Amino acid sequence: MPVIDIHTHVFPDDVARAAMPTMEENAGVRAAFDGTIGGLRASMRVSGIDVSVLQPVATRPSQVRSINDWVASCVAEDIVAFGSIHPDFDDSASELARLRSLGMRGVKLHPEFQACSPTDERMKPIYEAVLANDLIVLFHAGLDIAIDTLRGTPSALADVARTYPGMRMILAHMGGFRLWDDVERHIIGLPVYLDTSYSLGHMPPERFIELVRAHGTDRVLFGTDAPWANQALEVAAVRGLGLPDEDLALIMWRNAERLLGLPTLV
Repeated sequence: MPVIDIHTHVFPDDVARAAMPTMEENAGVRAAFDGTIGGLRASMRVSGIDVSVLQPVATRPSQVRSINDWVASCVAEDIVAFGSIHPDFDDSASELARLRSLGMRGVKLHPEFQACSPTDERMKPIYEAVLANDLIVLFHAGLDIAIDTLRGTPSALADVARTYPGMRMILAHMGGFRLWDDVERHIIGLPVYLDTSYSLGHMPPERFIELVRAHGTDRVLFGTDAPWANQALEVAAVRGLGLPDEDLALIMWRNAERLLGLPTLV
């Protein structure tokens, strides 16, 4: 069965060498590989993953263009890239149009690392440009293991989904890391996608299956958050849930293939 990992992170080799030890210390997590594109590809080979999607985060407005240029250079048959934007970047509309021209499928937003609630007025030009350029937006959702704030709550993300009903949204970590009761209350049933990243192992498998069933397997995407999770172990964990093959195929690749507009993998 093909596998598409909707949620991965890599950095230029020199940045990874310098930054990964600090990020590991801040998060209290040992990375599964070295944070480079080469490390990701080696992980994919071991894990049986056909396509990984890069999800970069600009923590400062000055990083936006250089990050987007670099991730665009990584695109290949086995690598799809989302771009990054920052709430305080001075021309979101132009940059998101540029992402589209570079073949980007979407953009990643991180309410905690970018210090901005999803419902903040600063986000309005970004959402309008996402819609204008037919991009997908993937949100970090819920708590973050490396930072104490909580802005990307399920209720705030639900407000965004209702305010911008045409915007294709992916909510990472099954809609809100460690806030899954709130996910059930606010998110389940909305026309948004959930990704599985960094969720199994942090909630009982039975609870995971409940959320998948309640939301619908056609709206769940396999993701890992690699290198902060081990791709091989995450593939095995989802396959080990005992889901029917049809549901498993939707989660592991069919939904992502359709959403991203990729050539068919089988």
